[in-house]
Amino acid sequence: MGGQLAAWFVYGLVVSVFAGYLAGAALPTGAPYLDVFRFAGTTAFAGYALALPQHAIWWKRSWGATIRSMIDGLIYACVTAGAFGWLWPR
Repeated sequence: MGGQLAAWFVYGLVVSVFAGYLAGAALPTGAPYLDVFRFAGTTAFAGYALALPQHAIWWKRSWGATIRSMIDGLIYACVTAGAFGWLWPR
């Protein structure tokens, strides 16, 4: 299981790097917390969850499992967005 946790950690870093890059390109230093949260959270949600419905569409994975996985992605995105909002340069 160690390899899977390491891979998940790297995946989380990759999603966070893209969320940070896009937020940094779009938002100025000192942007309000909620603006950073919204922008970084939307980007992180795209990275964590928006590709999941194709499994239900093409590989007949149950929609219930897909939606639960997308809810997990929403939670991860909110944590990522909260961290960016909290640590955004003032």
